[in-house]
Amino acid sequence: MFENRIKHLEQLHRDLDKRITDLDINHPHVDETHLHEMKKQRLALRDEISSLRKRQYEATSGRETEDWADDH
Repeated sequence: MFENRIKHLEQLHRDLDKRITDLDINHPHVDETHLHEMKKQRLALRDEISSLRKRQYEATSGRETEDWADDH
């Protein structure tokens, strides 16, 4: 149910991570505001992936959120 969306977001996260790494390494004079915004986007993707994984776990296991948190 969530798997395609999770895979898509993971790919976006990997792509953005590569772009950020490239800017950090190869473009030392990059606009820091732009770099900061990219890092915020990367974090938002990670948060959404985590949220979807949690919802996926709950949907497939029938367990409540608190049970999931106790296991991880």
